[in-house]
Amino acid sequence: MRISQSLSRRSMIVAALATAFVSVAAAHIRIAPTESATGAREKYTMRVPNEKQVNSSKVVGEFPDGLDIYDFEFKPGWNIEFKKNEKGKIVGATWTGTLHPYEFIEFGMLGINPKEEKDLVWRFVQYYDDGNKEEFTGPVGSRLPSPVTKLKKPAEAPAAAGK
Repeated sequence: MRISQSLSRRSMIVAALATAFVSVAAAHIRIAPTESATGAREKYTMRVPNEKQVNSSKVVGEFPDGLDIYDFEFKPGWNIEFKKNEKGKIVGATWTGTLHPYEFIEFGMLGINPKEEKDLVWRFVQYYDDGNKEEFTGPVGSRLPSPVTKLKKPAEAPAAAGK
């Protein structure tokens, strides 16, 4: 009887920890798609969740080297301030607004991918009203990884049938 209760209790603890880990892992800022074609025009979507008990009010992003972001999706209640380099190219942005606990928001961006195969590494910092922040700037596999989009050469078009 004791062995059965002990195993049952352990199973419940493992399930609770797994659930907690999944909710923390899901709380990271994401970029979609995670794969794209070299040289393609692409719509990138940034998903920003708030899994904390306090509002989030700002996200600062740096765009990957070589990616040409040229258009943005605006959301009611949110402002976007662009960061440009010395040539006037948009290299980052700051989104400000209010994201309540357990909400998420998605922002779309249009861009032109570089022509070479590479990993596009996005960097984001999410700020909270209690003064804390989360920096999504780490390597893949870290606690707060940078989102990555893998660029691959597009597959060659299949030959037309009958030719």
